[in-house]
Amino acid sequence: MLNICIDDRFLLTCVPEPGEFSAVSLDANEITLRRFPDGELLRKDTTEFAIHYAAGKIMQTAQAGQKLNTFTARLLLALLKPEGRKVTVGEMEDWEKQREGLIHAATKQFYGNKYLDQRKFNCDYTKTEDDLAQFMKDLHPEADKLGLGEWIPSATVIRVLVFNRTRHVSLVDCMRKEPAVRKRGIWPEWTYILAQEAIEKVFRRELKKPAQAYEWFFGQFYKERDDGIGIEGGRPDPPTDRVFRNWFKQASTKQNLERIHGSRKVNKSLKGVIKPQDAVRPLQIVIIDQTVGNIWSAVKSRSNGLVNRALPPGTIEPDMPSDETRKEVLTAKRPEIVYAVDVFSRKTLALILTFEPPSINTFMACLKMVMTPKLEWKRRFPDLPDATEGHGPPETVVLDNLRVHITDSVQLGLLAMNIGVEYAALASPEWKAIVERAIGTVKRVMEGLPGGFSIDYPNVNSSDHQKYAALDLDEIDEMATFKLITEHHMKPHGGTDEPPGARFVQGIKKYGRGTLPDLRQLDLMLRRRKINATLTRNGVVFKGHRFHNEGAVSRLLQEFVAKTKGQIGEAVSLKITILWKPGDCSSIGVTGPGGKAVVELSNVDPVFARTPMSYAFAAAAKKANQKIFELQYPPELRARYLREFYERLEQLLPRQSHKAGKKTTRLLEGGRGVVIPADVRSFDITIPVTNLGLANVDIPIASAAADGRDPPTPPKRKGPPRTSKTLAADSQIPKWEPPTSEANYTFTAAESEALLDQMEAEMEATRH
Repeated sequence: MLNICIDDRFLLTCVPEPGEFSAVSLDANEITLRRFPDGELLRKDTTEFAIHYAAGKIMQTAQAGQKLNTFTARLLLALLKPEGRKVTVGEMEDWEKQREGLIHAATKQFYGNKYLDQRKFNCDYTKTEDDLAQFMKDLHPEADKLGLGEWIPSATVIRVLVFNRTRHVSLVDCMRKEPAVRKRGIWPEWTYILAQEAIEKVFRRELKKPAQAYEWFFGQFYKERDDGIGIEGGRPDPPTDRVFRNWFKQASTKQNLERIHGSRKVNKSLKGVIKPQDAVRPLQIVIIDQTVGNIWSAVKSRSNGLVNRALPPGTIEPDMPSDETRKEVLTAKRPEIVYAVDVFSRKTLALILTFEPPSINTFMACLKMVMTPKLEWKRRFPDLPDATEGHGPPETVVLDNLRVHITDSVQLGLLAMNIGVEYAALASPEWKAIVERAIGTVKRVMEGLPGGFSIDYPNVNSSDHQKYAALDLDEIDEMATFKLITEHHMKPHGGTDEPPGARFVQGIKKYGRGTLPDLRQLDLMLRRRKINATLTRNGVVFKGHRFHNEGAVSRLLQEFVAKTKGQIGEAVSLKITILWKPGDCSSIGVTGPGGKAVVELSNVDPVFARTPMSYAFAAAAKKANQKIFELQYPPELRARYLREFYERLEQLLPRQSHKAGKKTTRLLEGGRGVVIPADVRSFDITIPVTNLGLANVDIPIASAAADGRDPPTPPKRKGPPRTSKTLAADSQIPKWEPPTSEANYTFTAAESEALLDQMEAEMEATRH
């Protein structure tokens, strides 16, 4: 029934873990197989083995002692249909092509083995072509039941397959062979020269495809053949298209391919493509990227008041201007998009629009938005809890290889919060293709807004759309987030086949989410760092501002007294590290030497402490009104001059060039806190106050970890100055009278405390 020998190999698909097995022993009742090469043993009944073999669930892949080509894992996997949510359309098309080749080989194997069995049974070799064709036609219904009935091979194919064979053919024997390149000599020499010239036209980019090169070669061949150039004897036919493709493949070396596609694309095709990141739980990997938006944002005048978005809906400021004044457009600039996406769920965790190029400030602001609850999103969409739920500390953050990201400010700030940092591979955007696709979704929204332009056409001139700018950063953000929350977070994503919002929430329920002890501590840690600053009893002087808090400064000097200089009664100073934000001069963070505890010191000037503004805007405003600020006029008067400076910038901006207007625009954005509420969306977000009572939490100096900090050592106290008078020997040792029996009684708690206070007062009087 079966022609099996020891060491024959079979592919079993009827076992829980399909794979290749080799026969190690057999008899009339049982066949013992071992997973190839050295795996577990499998025993199957002979009848059961024959039934599965006839049903196509067991296929022979190799015979004992026969030299075969390698049956690769790619062909083995083609026998099983790929499953899972991560199977792409391209992978399915590749599998269908490989499956088609395997069915083609299995069909030839079926008819070839049947023909070998028939020859052994009745020694009938079916000598004619018609006999062999009729033999296969009779077997067609049986092949059709096995799924091999779409094609019947020709008699010549079967005769070539079974030539000089007495045992069954394997599946590898029946696979299609790679076409061989014909040797030179069949055509005249000028034919190969002409073909080389046609192939060279493709490498020189004169022709786009090899098919066009063959058309040119085909026409030139007949032209030269008819002219009789270089022809000896008969006139041969031109090489076929398949032969020409083989010649082109042979000439497609790395050097020639780089002339067409460039070195980067060729290296990817020859060495493989970098796979993007993959995560198994939410907030495991968060990718942050920044790019220029495909829209012109209007910089609008905000002088003379504006609607206060911090107030309840329906209430406005008393001095609210008319619509014409509020909608005055000063100029238009292209904003930067700072974007953060969760790899596991493909959910947007942060979206920030700014006019500032990539910097530590923009990255820190985006990371803070990742970790803080989206209260504004929840207020706008109260009926979409899954789409607006997306915050928490990430485990790993992926960043670009920018110089601003490879700094101590970034690495130490992330290390203090137990967040790992990973830098993207150079010149390989595929490695973070997830965030590139997510930013593309936002750009699709921007291209439909006033001032937006398409990113699909490389010949689009972006400057032609500047005159259509009508929306500022807040309005563009409102439109983009509406699209993200209502559609992108709610519809199934192509990479996961699940809505990002629901996938993120379900993952949080299953794997949990990290917590932050204090949102204000987070705001202090995610800042730029300035080391070797000096802290004195009067606070810190930094960039022309003085920051001070009497209680916090005293505690810092007391705790790190071992690091201080000077003696008792002299000025005490301490080397500290300052954590500051370029867009907020209202306060700074201070950490002592070697410690991780951060204390916040506010600006001494009430004008700069009440409303956050950038250091650049404050410096420019103070320089423009130098006498007003040097003489320390009342805060109300200085605030009025700040507003007038803001108005002068707005008047100057429309008259400036595009390059000069960028700096003025950043000054205006940095001074927005002067004329409008601080919680209005700007590129550096202000952490909202939640209902958890975190706004009233004071940050103690010992709240953070104190690893690496030396224990404080108090200085030795000085006693009273010694006199030259020598005390008597009997007066050096006090003489205590023995207590009387009447004094031997028990003290109460109040009497004990009173006695201790009296003794301490006497000792203080004696010491001083």
